[in-house]
Amino acid sequence: MADSLEPPTWPLMVFYGMSIASLPFYFVVFACLLRLRCFTTFYNTTFYSILLQHCIADLLAMIIFFAAVDARTYPFLKEYYFEYQHFYVAAASYNNIYYFLYVRCTGIIFLFFQRYLIITAPTSLITHKVQNASKLQIISVYWGVPTVISIVVLKDFNFSYDNLENMSIMADQEVIKRNTLMALIVVSLTCVICSSLYGSLFYYIRKHTAGLSRSLRREVHLAIQVFVLLLAFFVILAYYGFQNYFSQTQNTGPIFYMRALYPVANGLLSYINPFCILFLNKDLARQVTIFATCHKLPVSEVQVSTVNSHSTQRKHF
Repeated sequence: MADSLEPPTWPLMVFYGMSIASLPFYFVVFACLLRLRCFTTFYNTTFYSILLQHCIADLLAMIIFFAAVDARTYPFLKEYYFEYQHFYVAAASYNNIYYFLYVRCTGIIFLFFQRYLIITAPTSLITHKVQNASKLQIISVYWGVPTVISIVVLKDFNFSYDNLENMSIMADQEVIKRNTLMALIVVSLTCVICSSLYGSLFYYIRKHTAGLSRSLRREVHLAIQVFVLLLAFFVILAYYGFQNYFSQTQNTGPIFYMRALYPVANGLLSYINPFCILFLNKDLARQVTIFATCHKLPVSEVQVSTVNSHSTQRKHF
């Protein structure tokens, strides 16, 4: 009975709606952050460097999803994808989902870890090293760690499309079991680690509320932004919990049904970030508004941002 479940089409429609409403805004946020990093030191801190990489990961995940997954449903591309499916085309359609999942899982852990250090131990040696890490070091760690984790997934290439009409990806049952279990473990660890860090951070803030400086209170507001971003990972956790259960019980009908729901889960994971910035990061939200309305950033505001950045660093270290 379960095997006869037909994959729904409405999740893809919901995903299109989410993309139309969110993707242009995300590009505006991303372009604004890049612009600000060109002439203000305030947005060149470790937090914003990690956040920038997280934005890149979200946008790449969406672009590659459109190119590798959604594009194969269009008649003029079906034949091309089907003909060259064994040249890692079908494998890329499947493996990129797990790769970008692991990139964003490790990314949010790095964001939480940086928030935890800068608030609870601003003068420690490890915090000093994290805050003074070069852009190249941040980029290398951000992308290097999940790439190493993903080697298990990326090395698989034995995938194929069932037929030219449906273009559903067919994979070995053992590969599906391993990948869904691994995804469940990684997402579970992400939720546990980030929740533990946030719990410790919340306890520290409650204990030292009276002694928090103005600069540290700003860091706390950024921690709230990251926490809301974490909530999307609990949705992904539930998704892979069901997906792993169905794969372990070899219930192929629900596997394809859950796979059809992935665009909504992926869209939520990707598109929640710009709205967290809009509603929970007043400084960056103001700059996005200025950028979107094609106004120049006032010179005085640039100077204030630079002074605040240097002042914050002096207070912390």
